[in-house]
Amino acid sequence: MQPEQNKIVFLLPWRDEVPVGGYKVAYEYANRFYRDGWNVTICYPHVRGSFKQDIKNPFLRLKMRVGFFYRFFKNHYKAGEWFPLESGIKKFFIFAISDSALRDYKDAKIIATAVETAIELNAVRSVPNANKFYFIQDFEAWNVSENAVYVSYRFPMKKLTIAPWLRERVESAGEKAELIPNGFDFDYFTLSKTVENRSPYEIAMLYHKDERKRCEDAMKALELIKRQIPELHVTMFGVPEPPSDLPDWYTYHRQPSKTLHNAIYNNAAIFVAASKMEGFGLTLGEAMISGCAIACTNNGGFSCMAIHNKTALLSPVFDTEALAKNILRLINDNEFRIKLARAGNEYIRQFTWEKAFESFKTAVNR
Repeated sequence: MQPEQNKIVFLLPWRDEVPVGGYKVAYEYANRFYRDGWNVTICYPHVRGSFKQDIKNPFLRLKMRVGFFYRFFKNHYKAGEWFPLESGIKKFFIFAISDSALRDYKDAKIIATAVETAIELNAVRSVPNANKFYFIQDFEAWNVSENAVYVSYRFPMKKLTIAPWLRERVESAGEKAELIPNGFDFDYFTLSKTVENRSPYEIAMLYHKDERKRCEDAMKALELIKRQIPELHVTMFGVPEPPSDLPDWYTYHRQPSKTLHNAIYNNAAIFVAASKMEGFGLTLGEAMISGCAIACTNNGGFSCMAIHNKTALLSPVFDTEALAKNILRLINDNEFRIKLARAGNEYIRQFTWEKAFESFKTAVNR
């Protein structure tokens, strides 16, 4: 008789149509569990947890359910199309996370990947607490209050998190969390152009509309430098449309391909980021892999990889002049830029997906 296949379910907060960092990490784990022989399901609710609580009108509830089932049976639902998921992974579209939705997964390991999915999973009684896991990738106080986030840290489920600063937040709520830093795909991102042969005037940065990314601060710092160094050129990439007032010394690439994404990083001497808060900071690591020297702000996520004067130059959040000063130092001191880029490239190589997956698998099996 064949042993029963291990099952794991990843609860995502919504259907994704474009690349999202937290989803990328969940998908990477899903692929690796599948290759390890697990039965893997990714669950997408139609109704977000925070919104469901606000639906008081029974007719609106009925309308939403009818809309969901119409789209479901018409096969209109799509998600994760931008990521190369293994074909054997099941995508499960449900109206909401509930006992009935998860009734066939009582013996599976259930991974809540966001605060809203943790809140919903906590209310599910058909799944034993021993099979509930809360994968904390950021301090997610944008759809719920900060207090609600801290309350979620006290739910009776095992907590896994990606960064020391997030583990500290969980501990401040009187709970424990296992630290499992993210990995990077060293086959996807590569160093193809030597750091010595890059123009110090070539800058790369991510563009994002999330206010926490503080892209406007990075752009202000670069504007200060442009006044001193007319040769400065910035290549920016991201998911949204570019800003309407983007200066002509910027080049913008929307949702670049793998080849172009690598070319952006490898053409740049310096990668700039000014976030006030990051769960981990995937683009920072990608830039390090690709040989960029890093000038960024000092926040919990970046500090997983960015060590001042060793693997990066750090400046206080919101301090555009300090950020500009650090960028200028890297432009003007080529020897130091090369040293920093090499150190970052060496340091980031400890963050492998193989190590992360083994730690994650051990945690859910313990």
